[in-house]
Amino acid sequence: MILLKRSSSLLLYCRLEQATGLAFRYVIGRSKDAKKMAQLEKEVDKYRDFMLIDVEEEYLKLPYKTLAFFKAAFKLFEADYYIKADDDIYLRPDRLATLLAKERTHSLTYIGCMKKGPVITDPKMKWYEKSGHLIGNEYFLHAYGPMYVLSAEVVASLASARNNRSVIYIHLLAFSLRMFSNEDVTIGSWMLAMNVYHEDNRAICDPRCTPTSIAVWDIPKCSGLCNPASRMKELHKIDMCSKSPTLPPDDR
Repeated sequence: MILLKRSSSLLLYCRLEQATGLAFRYVIGRSKDAKKMAQLEKEVDKYRDFMLIDVEEEYLKLPYKTLAFFKAAFKLFEADYYIKADDDIYLRPDRLATLLAKERTHSLTYIGCMKKGPVITDPKMKWYEKSGHLIGNEYFLHAYGPMYVLSAEVVASLASARNNRSVIYIHLLAFSLRMFSNEDVTIGSWMLAMNVYHEDNRAICDPRCTPTSIAVWDIPKCSGLCNPASRMKELHKIDMCSKSPTLPPDDR
């Protein structure tokens, strides 16, 4: 979508939604700057491709924004799955739709590129986790943050959540869920508590375009595409990225 003039993006959304059955929205929080907020609200009214979330747009509040997004999306759209995808990844919506159309036996499903890794406890380092002492030396299994999918039943539980400072209370569960510093870890902790099925799919975090890649980003160097404005254009000019069929020849 970065490749299109904004005036044509609404038409693209309509075509994509008709072709894939997916709905696309830019999700953004609020700004303390009144002037920026006024400009944003004007753009929201003009293009109607934003989902404006009542959470301050700040990196440290990303877990709160993510929860607010799932609540808002659940209220606005009746869907089988809800996807969180960053805008600095190269996405093939047609292949994403095919992935979601797959029959599953688990109603509580969490789809993504699953990972583990050391807990960062140094405040000077990126991905610092202030609650690291509660986790230990290594993170539990969770999906990379740039893109993951939650089934409707999972989001229904999150939509019933009430957040009180750093703690999230889920009324459908008999215990409380905690906010961690990092969004992907926070979501992963909720998924463990909810006893969901973890579906690991490496096509969601492919470092290059392939006949089966769904989302491409410069993993592990960057949490998304490095220099996304230029990389997005470069990738879109590659036939394997933009013009290859939805399914490989052997699967059609």
